[in-house]
Amino acid sequence: MNLLQCTLLLTSNFNEDPLFQYSFRGTEAQRQRGMEAYFNAALDLCLAEGEIILAPGNAGVLAWIPGQAFPPQVDAFKMTGQPAYVLEAWDRFHLHEQTPEHLIQARARNFAYIWLLAVDFSVRGRGYGKWLLDSCAEQAREAGLEAIWLSTENEKSLGFYEKSGFQQAVSAVSAAGLTTYILTKPLL
Repeated sequence: MNLLQCTLLLTSNFNEDPLFQYSFRGTEAQRQRGMEAYFNAALDLCLAEGEIILAPGNAGVLAWIPGQAFPPQVDAFKMTGQPAYVLEAWDRFHLHEQTPEHLIQARARNFAYIWLLAVDFSVRGRGYGKWLLDSCAEQAREAGLEAIWLSTENEKSLGFYEKSGFQQAVSAVSAAGLTTYILTKPLL
């Protein structure tokens, strides 16, 4: 799977996610373009600062960064040439993200941050998500990190993460009005 395929998988998987519905508005084409720009920039940052893990058969993708690179800062140059509606979407997105970033920074030490996780709809429930999380934990342990942290606005995903050994550390309502859930999993 190349970065374009990863971007398309992430875009399709997050299309109905509460944060992405709030942030990326307009026509379906505008929403897609904005999300594709976001995921492309996020994956580029993970290539430079962290890791991208692909599930067997390209069934899914997980991207993480070490705590030293948190909160993730996408290069402003990546936004050059984007239409106004994409820039507005990013502003809404970042307004929300200030809350989970602050909550994690106040609690986490020596950690990995799972920024992106998606499994193709056609193979969900077959263990690929757990495989990706386990692979991330193994890489983070090898890097000497002590915990994994993540945030989600999708309440439906909490059960999956809890079954995978994550515990909810805190939740809060962001300035955007969305509830964000912060989860962690110790690695020691």
